[in-house]
Amino acid sequence: MDKKRWAAAAGVCAVALAAGGVLVAAPWSSDADAPAPSASSPPPEPPRISAERRLALQRALNETVAGGSASGAVAEYVEHGEGGSDSWSGVAGVADLSTDVPVDPQAHFRVASISKPFVAATVLQLVEEGRVRLDDTLEDVLPGLVDGGDRITLRMVLSHTSGLYSYNKSMPSVRSDPGRAWRPEELVEIANEHDPVFPPGSDVEYSNTNYVLAALVIEKVTGNPYREEVQARILDPLGLTETSIPTGTGVPAPSMHGYAWVSDGAGGHTAEDVTSFDTSRWYGTAQVVSTVSDINTYWRALLDGEVLGAEVLEEMLTVQAYNAGDYGYALGPRSYTLECGTRVWMHPGNIPGHRTWTVHSEDRDLTVFQARYREDPDPPAWAMIELAMCPEDAPGDPSPSPTPEDYPSEDVAGTGRGKDGGK
Repeated sequence: MDKKRWAAAAGVCAVALAAGGVLVAAPWSSDADAPAPSASSPPPEPPRISAERRLALQRALNETVAGGSASGAVAEYVEHGEGGSDSWSGVAGVADLSTDVPVDPQAHFRVASISKPFVAATVLQLVEEGRVRLDDTLEDVLPGLVDGGDRITLRMVLSHTSGLYSYNKSMPSVRSDPGRAWRPEELVEIANEHDPVFPPGSDVEYSNTNYVLAALVIEKVTGNPYREEVQARILDPLGLTETSIPTGTGVPAPSMHGYAWVSDGAGGHTAEDVTSFDTSRWYGTAQVVSTVSDINTYWRALLDGEVLGAEVLEEMLTVQAYNAGDYGYALGPRSYTLECGTRVWMHPGNIPGHRTWTVHSEDRDLTVFQARYREDPDPPAWAMIELAMCPEDAPGDPSPSPTPEDYPSEDVAGTGRGKDGGK
């Protein structure tokens, strides 16, 4: 990936983290930059998604299920223009392998690490209120909790540049005790048992430990459970009535089940339902349950400045570092440039049985949930992302997934295969 192309699209120059630089990238130009229509001008027409494009999107979604990549999938795609918006939603496969019930377009699903930008925005609202600063250290806010916390700032925590070990790499499989409740301090202690993967601020690597700590920061500053702060600050004001951070093991109906492909002990494999489990094992990192519509609504509101003021939103969208896959890590969202040159803000999610993607450009939103099943679900999903987010006349075929591994990175079966501890 040519990073200069990304920098040119952002109108700034990328500087390596090791050199002490960051990339500031506003989401896109505001409506105030556009010329005002004359009084005699007819109102602009809303975009219209053609029948051919709807069919192409449905075929792409079908491919995310075909061949065993997933048992079911649901997606919503939205195009925006001056005159309004138009949307397409689609489903594929089944919601429940035991009943063959079709997927509901408004199916609730564990969105996995798409939870993180909700937590990041809540922390940044506290920054906006002057109750905490991005350059405060973990030792300042959570004294004595993290080894070396005096050298790790909240900015590093939100951007995965802290160097903290991702605790879930050393946890037992969720299948071994799905009902167990974990205290967030237990998860941090697992991370403390391992050396940092690099000195704070010198590199970037995805670590779920960061967002356990982000949730604890919210709780320390406000005196309330982080889920209550997310509810009051994000979900309620935006009317995200289908989004929640539930306690216990269940998922609100209608739901799409998730499955693990596990050995049957006789040389074969079987699909094991892993929908119900206590998500406290991903405290602050992957606990949100939502729908594709609510996720698209949240991201559009976030990037349009309805969640954070302009100054703090700019902080959120300041890329701190790039990883080897050319993802730009900001304070919650990630930046990426597609093969066609379109710059997007995005976040994937990945926990046992659940694979999720949310991707956003200036005028398009796409969210896809896949009930991960047997094979690597990333390539067909990434083909759909390229199809949806690139201009219809973009040359060439969609690029393959930027995910470097040939298996999902979250440890599903307790094998320890997961390279980066989930996404």
